[in-house]
Amino acid sequence: MNMLVSALTFFTAIVLIMTIFRGIGIGVLFNWEALVIILGGTASGLMIGYPIEKLKDTFNGILKSFKDSFQREKTIENILSIARLYRKSEIRSLEKLASCIDDNFMKLGVNLLINYHKSEDIRAIMERELISRLMSLNSHQNVLKTAARLAPSLGLAGTVISLIKMFGHMTTAEAMMPLMAVALMSTFYGVIISNLIFMPLHAKLKDIADASEEEMLTIIEGITAIHKGLHPLKIEEMLRGGWIYENGKYNQEENPEKILAAETLLRGRI
Repeated sequence: MNMLVSALTFFTAIVLIMTIFRGIGIGVLFNWEALVIILGGTASGLMIGYPIEKLKDTFNGILKSFKDSFQREKTIENILSIARLYRKSEIRSLEKLASCIDDNFMKLGVNLLINYHKSEDIRAIMERELISRLMSLNSHQNVLKTAARLAPSLGLAGTVISLIKMFGHMTTAEAMMPLMAVALMSTFYGVIISNLIFMPLHAKLKDIADASEEEMLTIIEGITAIHKGLHPLKIEEMLRGGWIYENGKYNQEENPEKILAAETLLRGRI
């Protein structure tokens, strides 16, 4: 679904650009020299500023960002399944479940449970892994932010180069007008590539990083609660947030409808 939305957005942007430049002519609109300057210069600048491995990771991160994002309900259901098995001391079943989990972060938490680590050690290890992953996601954002800054500057440089070539072969004012239009396209390319490609991708990766942080924090709280031996219902209350279970009932003054729904759900499970 995310891929479809992104494709539709890209198609809309192309239609918008074609509408704006309707009647100008393909020869003016498509300036391959300007594209070479902007794209080649941006790639060169990124390779100078960042290791190749980081650029590859950023590219892979962009591809992953178009896949399905964090699903809170699915994560909570997986944690509750782990809690039920751990409460019954079914270690063999937990090991089989860990091998089937796609999320490496949750798999790490299950392995820590199986290996009988202390609660504080589990939290410390998982928080270190969280910080490491967030740093990696932030580095991807920095790469795109750098690319977004390079593209307009290189577009301006392409315009200057075109103007120098134009004035070097200056004949008449009428002959210069088409060349001026081509020269200005370099600046246009730089602005469009920066604001319609690099900056939106940067915003998308930032959103993915925020969602990933929320998911990993949810997993950490769930795994530590499982280790402490809390009942799966209690863990579910804690992870879903906002519902405080006291004296046999849910208390939440801000949303009475959720209180009623939660109490009905609990009565149906007891």
